[in-house]
Amino acid sequence: MPVSMTLDAGDPGVLELFAEPRTLRTWEFIRISKAATTISDLVTATGTERTEVHRQVDSLVAQGLLRVLRARKPRREFGYRATCAQIIVSFDDHDEEVVARLIATGDAVDRDYIDCVERHADPEFHSQAGFRFRMSGMYQLSQEELAELRRRVLAVVSFLNMPKKGGQGSKSVSEGADEPQGCNQAISITLDPLVGGLIPSPTIITSPRSKLDQWDGSTADAAGLPGLTPREREVALALADGLSRAQVADRLRLSVHTISTFVRRAYRKLGVTSQAELTARLNGHDREVPGDT
Repeated sequence: MPVSMTLDAGDPGVLELFAEPRTLRTWEFIRISKAATTISDLVTATGTERTEVHRQVDSLVAQGLLRVLRARKPRREFGYRATCAQIIVSFDDHDEEVVARLIATGDAVDRDYIDCVERHADPEFHSQAGFRFRMSGMYQLSQEELAELRRRVLAVVSFLNMPKKGGQGSKSVSEGADEPQGCNQAISITLDPLVGGLIPSPTIITSPRSKLDQWDGSTADAAGLPGLTPREREVALALADGLSRAQVADRLRLSVHTISTFVRRAYRKLGVTSQAELTARLNGHDREVPGDT
């Protein structure tokens, strides 16, 4: 199965498809299924009427996101499999109409998510995390994945609390410019346990055509990222983003010696010998390295 499939937002059928969160969740259910999925399987799993499931599947097949499998014993119905692991929607960022429709579609997905959380929120859940994490989407997470998510969020919190250069009283590089003096950005992340066996949402990437190479999954796959442990992957990606080993150690609250151990393992698995080679391998040879001018 290819890592990703790119669809063109200029195609009206694509935007219509991505304005239907339930259809996308049907695709995600088929994608994560280990066996061919039938219409009956989908009706049982989603609780959706058969005629609506047929319509959803037909639209996914029309966009090439599903392939049809002939009926074989013991399966008496046609089966379906996903044709890719990830969906990318490309668009012309100079096309104001398409950009506006993409924004409207994103807003619709957010509203659907909020409505679903309101209807299926777990009334017995009481957060002990000390902070809230919000991302619009439904995901099926194991206990191990929840622990990994918490660790990663703590790394974000650690980054946000890192001492910043400059500060109050320092002169701005663009002194005299009409810049806001207060905070004009906010981060809000929530993790809301839900009641019931809901179908998770797929991860959809939207990207200008000029930036499509940044989402080339074949590069990461060829680089061997699936073979790295979660910690090795995190360290490797941080280095590819231009951080030093000391900065990575500070972000992950580990010693530089421990980070170096992860780096050596990642280098060996990826077949590289330097941070520059690592960056080229993970980001593509023709991409800019963060920090370069």
